[in-house]
Amino acid sequence: MQVRFVWQEQRNGRWQKKERVVKTSGDKTILGLAREHGIEIDATCGGRGRCGRCKVIVSGAINELAEGETLRLTPEEIAGGVRLACYARPRGDIQVDIPTSNTELMQILTEGSGQLVGLQTDIDKTYVVVEKPQLENPLGDRERLLAAVRQKRKDIFAIPLTIMAELPETLRKKDHRITITHWQDRILAVESGDTTDSLFGLAFDIGTTTVVGSLVDLHIGKELAVAARLNGQAAYGADVISRVEYASNGASQRRRLQQAVLDTLNGIVTELEERSGISAGKIGRCIIVGNTCMQHLALGVSPTYIARAPYTPAFSCQIDITARELGLSICPEAAVTFLPNIAGFVGADTVGAVLATGLANSSGRVLIIDIGTNGELVMSHQGRMVACSTAAGPAFEGAEITWGMRAGEGAIESVEIDDDVEMRVIGGTRPRGICGSGLIDLVAELLRVGIIDETGRLQNKDELQGLSSELSQRIRTSELGNEFVVAWADTTAEANDIVLTQGDIRRLQLAKGAIRAGTIVLQRFLSIQDGDLDEILLAGAFGNYIRKESAMGMGLLPPVPLERIRSVGNAARVGARLCLISQAKLEEAARLARKIEYVELSGRSDFQEAFMEAMLFPHVSHVSQDSTGIDKKLPRDRAI
Repeated sequence: MQVRFVWQEQRNGRWQKKERVVKTSGDKTILGLAREHGIEIDATCGGRGRCGRCKVIVSGAINELAEGETLRLTPEEIAGGVRLACYARPRGDIQVDIPTSNTELMQILTEGSGQLVGLQTDIDKTYVVVEKPQLENPLGDRERLLAAVRQKRKDIFAIPLTIMAELPETLRKKDHRITITHWQDRILAVESGDTTDSLFGLAFDIGTTTVVGSLVDLHIGKELAVAARLNGQAAYGADVISRVEYASNGASQRRRLQQAVLDTLNGIVTELEERSGISAGKIGRCIIVGNTCMQHLALGVSPTYIARAPYTPAFSCQIDITARELGLSICPEAAVTFLPNIAGFVGADTVGAVLATGLANSSGRVLIIDIGTNGELVMSHQGRMVACSTAAGPAFEGAEITWGMRAGEGAIESVEIDDDVEMRVIGGTRPRGICGSGLIDLVAELLRVGIIDETGRLQNKDELQGLSSELSQRIRTSELGNEFVVAWADTTAEANDIVLTQGDIRRLQLAKGAIRAGTIVLQRFLSIQDGDLDEILLAGAFGNYIRKESAMGMGLLPPVPLERIRSVGNAARVGARLCLISQAKLEEAARLARKIEYVELSGRSDFQEAFMEAMLFPHVSHVSQDSTGIDKKLPRDRAI
């Protein structure tokens, strides 16, 4: 049997049709086949049949609809040949069309605030003239090259075999005038002629959902190009635990996850090459950050015991390898460094964020929060830093929410409620769903007007007084409980009502409760009261695009004056870039990873108590201002 996959990919702003034909015996689902052949189909639940995101259009011989599909697909979708890839299995030759909405990129945060540092890279170039061979002195090319190099750099003695293979031709191309790229005691590359004016490096932040990379001119420290993509591992689950479980099934599954993220990295390299005009083969240095699990998977190392008590990673230290060993498509011998991790669920991305924000040098009471599927928090006071990690889950990114979606075209990105619902949609199109920033806005507004109470209960319309008729008719009861209609079917792209259900609210409560409880534990650890916090730094995409008033209104953040809350963008990538251009910062990163104290929350009674408390929403007076005293009509930020 043959399966023809058809999908669209966006390159340089243009959509291109892609096809791939694979053979199967019919024992694998469409999702399983796609994973096996590196074809991306979104499946935020990891293929467990729970999220309903892996919609594809199938034509040809296919198995009967499963009960899980009938629950998650509309009659119109079923009639149009839509199936869930995690349930559908070929029974003959078929074609699988992957909708663009399943593969399109979300809005990805690439920028971040950082600090000025002196340019002092740990990679350099040296131009030398090598003595030509003579009959009376038949030294080999390698020996004559090393003799010339050691006149300027006595510490260099290692030449990799990959360079040796091309050395005779490289030497003679420019009459034995060459430039070597070197790192520590190793030669990374040998080029004909004088190329000392071109020295380039990469900085990557491998996130659970997205990957961002930047190309940097290491002579001047200037960023030449930035590119971002969804992490190709997303097809194996939206959260870290789903991927750990998948990788734990065996070496082949682990290699598949590794290849998925390497394909993403190499895709970004290609894009950076196209944008900058710099050949990838000239890139000789790379710094990578990511959470502990992402670093393990990128290196092909088993993450199994990160998810099992006592949550032990296979490594925490800095890892140095070559691009060839990793499978990164740049200069084969380029030095690639993975920054050190702090603990099983607090990784190098947190080290990068601490480095970028200068937290270690702050004497004040400062909190950094990176809110995602795995919330990472660091609190500092007078140079002492403590960190923890909370399993927030994917609700903040729209996953496992009935009409949740990533922040792509058609996502409701902000919501205001007056007499009726006002919203803003990414791309100005009809809405297809709601992304994280819109979800936070919506719940905060429903709390403010009293439709949701402090316990998170979506109230019946007959319990509410003073609601407009427009709002009142949006509250209704379904077989799953109460729900609130955010957008009516005749205004949406899907021709279905977009709703917020009671279950959605509970999932959001669990996510915000975990983050807030982690904050409370760190505050108690350092004896810091809410009002004592001098600054809250919001890192990552969520922190950059979320509206502070809404986050405060639903109790996600400690109650402090809004001017103390600041977004620092993609601080993890900024930290990686600092290490790329400054050897001093690279050394500081290693010290930080050892200095930051890790607080394990699991099993702590104070965390459980704080979590139960944090599950509740703040008390809100139902007037025109929210709980922070800020008028609800403030300008909105972009979406996550």
